[in-house]
Amino acid sequence: MYLTYAEYLGYGGTMSEADFTMAEFKARKRIDRLTDSRVAGMDEAPEAVKVAMMTIIKADGVSGVEAQADAPLVAAFTTDGYSEHYGSAEDRHATLEKRLRAEIGRMLYGVVDDDGVPLLYRGI
Repeated sequence: MYLTYAEYLGYGGTMSEADFTMAEFKARKRIDRLTDSRVAGMDEAPEAVKVAMMTIIKADGVSGVEAQADAPLVAAFTTDGYSEHYGSAEDRHATLEKRLRAEIGRMLYGVVDDDGVPLLYRGI
């Protein structure tokens, strides 16, 4: 676990502990994918990782796949003849994922694991 429930609350989180457990798992897996699981081998997750986890959890709660199913994006709206067109959940998810990757990249840039290897190192 990279972010405890107590830390989550300390950063201003508001979801229940039960909901947090699933959200933390999903955010941790996203961090693992982007860092090649380097954080998993560390004694303690750096603060930058904890902040990135908060960003992921918050974004998924507002714009994640589950949130989109409950409140789909209105892509177009006409008032005269009242017409709504909903955007694709896949398009919205792809946009969110791209923005999250960029944001997480900025947050984790220069952060190294316990062996001094940058978390975002991809061997290139």
